[in-house]
Amino acid sequence: MLYRLLLIICILFYQHVVWGDVFSPEKPYQLMVYGDSLSASYRVPKKDSFSYQLQQALIKGGYHQVKVVSFSKSGETSSGGLRRQKQALLKKPNGVILELGINDVLRGKSISSITQNLSQLIENFKSHHVAVLLAGMKAPPITEPTYAQQFEKMYIQLARQYHIPLYPFFMQGLFQAAGNQYEQATSYLLADKVHPNSTGIQYMVNHILPTVQSFLKKQGINPM
Repeated sequence: MLYRLLLIICILFYQHVVWGDVFSPEKPYQLMVYGDSLSASYRVPKKDSFSYQLQQALIKGGYHQVKVVSFSKSGETSSGGLRRQKQALLKKPNGVILELGINDVLRGKSISSITQNLSQLIENFKSHHVAVLLAGMKAPPITEPTYAQQFEKMYIQLARQYHIPLYPFFMQGLFQAAGNQYEQATSYLLADKVHPNSTGIQYMVNHILPTVQSFLKKQGINPM
């Protein structure tokens, strides 16, 4: 009896050392969505929000040990995200989808300031052992070309610098469904022609899902 007990303790200790925490529906892996109105699902029902639809997609794929937590805020900038980060870390996320930067562009912030804020956000998350999946954005068509190129390249450089995965364009699924034509994409946007509607969010979730699954797999999180 004592031998069996010692064997069980050794197995559990081995699992903890080699694989880290063991997650389950009762003790889930906390995947935080940390961004602005695009991931906060501005003006759509909760059941159609990005976080909820991503949660359902992961459950359907067998990821019952993953809980998607939304900490996105409409109008959020990279500096605002940095100010709220301590509050976010109190939620003890295990991983985060970091989607910030486009509101900085709309406010004409310098690329260097956006880069500095995102760098600090990534470093802070990593220092708290929170894995980061960086979600990039594209600048609006009216943006000055050189600035737009620098903005999009910024995400690539950050991903390389910090050795984290990058999903280059957060709204890719929506625009791909529209044949990458803005005129057709408006069918998947709200009346403001900026924010995704419920159908648009569904396309976004379907497209990012393989990247999220790969992100989870690298951390030892697989379908149950």
